[in-house]
Amino acid sequence: MWQHLSFLKRKLFWIILVIIGLAVGGIFYQRNKNAQPQYSTESVTRQTLVQTVSATGTVKAAEEVSLNFETTGRLIEVRVSVGDKVSVGQRLASLDTRDSASAILTAEANLKSAQAALDKLQAGAKIEDVAIYEAAVTTAETTLANTKSSQTQAVANALATWLGLPATAIANAGNLSTATITVTGTYQGTEQGSYTIRVDDTASPTFSYFGLETAVNKTGSRATSVALGARGLNIQFSSTGSLFAGDSWTIVIPNPNSSSYSTYAAAYESALKTQTQQVEAAERALAEAKLKLDQIKSPARSYDILAAEAAVESAQAALIRAQTDLSDKTIIAPVAGTITKVNNQVGETTSIAQPVLVLLAAGNNEIKVQVPESDIAKLKTGQLADITLDAFGSADHFSGHISFIDPASTVIQDVVYYEVTVLFDANDERIKPGMTANVDVTTAELKDVLVIPLRAVKYNEKREAYVELLQGVEVVTKSVQVGLRGDDGLVELVSGLEDGDIVITFKQNGK
Repeated sequence: MWQHLSFLKRKLFWIILVIIGLAVGGIFYQRNKNAQPQYSTESVTRQTLVQTVSATGTVKAAEEVSLNFETTGRLIEVRVSVGDKVSVGQRLASLDTRDSASAILTAEANLKSAQAALDKLQAGAKIEDVAIYEAAVTTAETTLANTKSSQTQAVANALATWLGLPATAIANAGNLSTATITVTGTYQGTEQGSYTIRVDDTASPTFSYFGLETAVNKTGSRATSVALGARGLNIQFSSTGSLFAGDSWTIVIPNPNSSSYSTYAAAYESALKTQTQQVEAAERALAEAKLKLDQIKSPARSYDILAAEAAVESAQAALIRAQTDLSDKTIIAPVAGTITKVNNQVGETTSIAQPVLVLLAAGNNEIKVQVPESDIAKLKTGQLADITLDAFGSADHFSGHISFIDPASTVIQDVVYYEVTVLFDANDERIKPGMTANVDVTTAELKDVLVIPLRAVKYNEKREAYVELLQGVEVVTKSVQVGLRGDDGLVELVSGLEDGDIVITFKQNGK
């Protein structure tokens, strides 16, 4: 009895628990069902965008600084010898720079050309330019008219030559007459076809003809020729031979029995083909001239301007690369000190693996930091560095610069790093070897540019960048072009949005 009651109590407990669970789940489902998507947004702003490479290292006593070119080449100048004292910024050695100088001239010319094209596009067509294209259209129209006229005449001439072959009258089958018909003159018509001549009365004789032209009861002659129609042909019945009424002869135009028939027929077909080709070419030239005139009269389209601006930016980048390549072929003393090694002579080809010069720094301490491969391309020797030391806190800043970038890599926990040496610009007695140093190198800075959070930028399957805009309660997708990736998760907005636009950085979907 008690066992049965205990079982009923346990069963009732689980039933109540299930009912409560279903009720809670239903409430949760209903709330989520009606929930709306929640968005995190940021505004497009205009500000200064800074790109910084940061690394942490340890202060070391100044050692020898290995100096090398960023690229290999033929050494044409070494201005120092072992033991020479050098100052900061002094030119020490150079590679052959003729190719680099030529590349700079080419890049400058390309930049001027791209800028001129952009300026011309933005300014629109000049009156003089429009006049030139209008004259081109007029010339093309005249050429088309002349081509049609000359080619029409050429076809007519070829046809006249073909149709004007000497004609002959061929007796038709069944004729009883032994007399013949002589055809003289030149056919002046423009139609192909034939004449059929029929004897109606043998006395005169009287004949009729039909085909290319038609006439009846024409009086012929067996002594002189008479006109066959009005297209230049004459016929004469022979003075001998019999004539029977009803007999007929056929004159085919052009004469297929002429030895020149095939030659002149081919010439006529060639003239027709040439006419078609020449007229079509003139029509295409006219259409192209009109299109160019319309294009130069039309205002510049936004995407044409964007393309021209991109061409200018590309040319600017090419010039910077050429200038960088030129500067990479010169070794400048990063610090004051003493030359301890000269490893190459003028005329030799340098190597990335071996420094050209070795310099003992004059007393300043240095910092060795490891920079990941994702950032190393942003750094180059001579760049300024802002340094803080843990021993003094973040309030005290020291200046320095990059003196050397090791071309050899090191793998640390499956990540590729490169060792970078940073020298202090001044000798400060407070700085001791072994101190932890934090190095910040500003690698790029853009002023007064539009920026958005990098997390707002998405990419489609074609790797084209786009963002989602929040316009009221509507979400709109818009293509953008991004540029420099800066600090604090910001990225330069080259085109696509305007200052103040609201971009979505995170979306939590409702149910």
